[in-house]
Order: sequence, then C-alpha cells, then structure tokens
Amino acid sequence: MRLCFDATRFGCGLDGAVELAVRRGLSCVEYSFQPFATGAKAKQALDKSEKDYLKQVRRLCETHNVNVACLNLDFCLEPEDKKSAKRFIQMAAKLAAVADAVGCRRISLSMMPGKNGDWKQNAEDALKAVSDVSSEHNVRVLLRLATPAEFRGHSLKEWKAMEPQDWRDLVSSVPDLSLSFSPADCIWLGIDYLKILSGLASAIDHVEAHDIEINRDLLTDSGMFGPLWWRYRMPGKGQVDWRQLIEALKLYDFQGTLSIHLDDEFIGDEVEDLGDALDNSIRVLAPLVRD
Repeated sequence: MRLCFDATRFGCGLDGAVELAVRRGLSCVEYSFQPFATGAKAKQALDKSEKDYLKQVRRLCETHNVNVACLNLDFCLEPEDKKSAKRFIQMAAKLAAVADAVGCRRISLSMMPGKNGDWKQNAEDALKAVSDVSSEHNVRVLLRLATPAEFRGHSLKEWKAMEPQDWRDLVSSVPDLSLSFSPADCIWLGIDYLKILSGLASAIDHVEAHDIEINRDLLTDSGMFGPLWWRYRMPGKGQVDWRQLIEALKLYDFQGTLSIHLDDEFIGDEVEDLGDALDNSIRVLAPLVRD
C-alpha cells in the first residue's frame, strides 16, 4: 500500500502535481480532469503539443521516482442517455491515452444508476467499450464509488447513488474493471465499510481517503431526502476509523494506493491552506500506512 494525494484542488497541472508530491516526500499523485471536448472518433489521439507536455511530465516522474497513480474523469455517466454514453466513451478513451503517456496505469470514472430495468446492461456496454480502448494503452478502468463531483452538495432528491450489489454486478460482468473505494461514502449510505471489505477487497485497486461528518440533527429532522446532511472532511476530522480501515486493507493484502482528498469545505482555497491540510492529513495517515 502506498500513500497518495489528489492534487487537483491546488490548481496546478500534472507537472505541478508531481512537484507537490516531491516536496511532500510522496511517491504517488492523483489528478482529476473536468469534462472536455472530443472528436468524432472513439479513439482520441493526442496532438503534438499534448504529447510534448506529457513527455515532460513523464520525465519529471522518472527523475523524481513519482508515479501518477490514477487519473479521474469528473463526468458522471447516465447509462440510459445515449449522448452521455457516447461522450463518456470518447473522453475516457482520451484520458486513457493521457494516462499511458505519463506512465499511469489507472483511470477512474463515475456513473449513476438509471431508472429503467435495463440501465445496468447499458452501463456494462459503455464500460466494456472503455475497457477495450483502455487495454490498448495498458490502462485499467476503475469505477469510482465516491459521490460524483457534479452532485456533491446536492440533496438525494436530485440524484441517486449506486448500491453495493450494483458495484458487484458491474465488476463481475466487465472484464478487468476494478473499484476506487470510498469509506466515507459507505458511511453516509449506511454501509459498514469494514464488514463489506471481505467481499470487495479483491476488486479494490484504489482508496479515496475522504473523511465524513454527518449532521444527525438535520438528518433526524428532515430525513435522508431533506437538505444535505453530510459533508466530506479531511482525514482525521470525521467518522472514518483510519487505523481499523488500513489494518483491514493490510489483512486483505491490498497493494493499491490510499489517496488523500481535500474536498473539505472548511479548507481555504489558498495554496498555503491546502498545503497545511495536506501536511496534516499526511501526519494522520502516513504512520498507519508504514506500521
């Protein structure tokens, strides 16, 4: 298991993300991309300027022995929407090419369940298409279990999360699909993130280290479909028992990455504030990963 962090909120590019990892003594970094324009073809080629930049990033990684552990696409697939699925496949194909160019072997993608009974078949078709293209780049596809970026801060009136059986069904039906696991999201969904590990551990390739705070007063007053009653916190400021989780991951011989996420609304947007939060999170998690 290696400690990692998501550098996206720092506002730098991939090269800056690698430099941040070097300054913190971390060997892995994660990065997220907003939805972007794509061409007509499913296989998205990189242009010369992109190739030149990504070569520089790869050299920087090799020089400092830093690995880009995972690249995320902050776009949520709606499986029953054909336009959404087409755009999802095209963006994922381009992201896989970017990942390959910098030596990254994982991309993670989000989706939400559909309303009709055939949504899962549509989801499988889209994920298989992405997996086929990604495998040509020797890149693995991860299904991201954290709340999709576009729905963070929204009540459950406006969206629906997938259930654990959905995760299991998709992993079993899509070759080489793995999971990007979020213990914090298990907590607000009412799932015991420790007990569920035994059935999921072999499929988990990446863990997002969000912590979580639940406003019990708001939840009991307005119910689960009322105003948003949970929020992400930085590791150590919420309800995840990181010692128990990390020990359980070690028990299951987890060989992936544990990635610090700084989606805590109490962290300021200044680089100094983000840097302090990252340092504090490293102090919480690094000793547990090493022990």
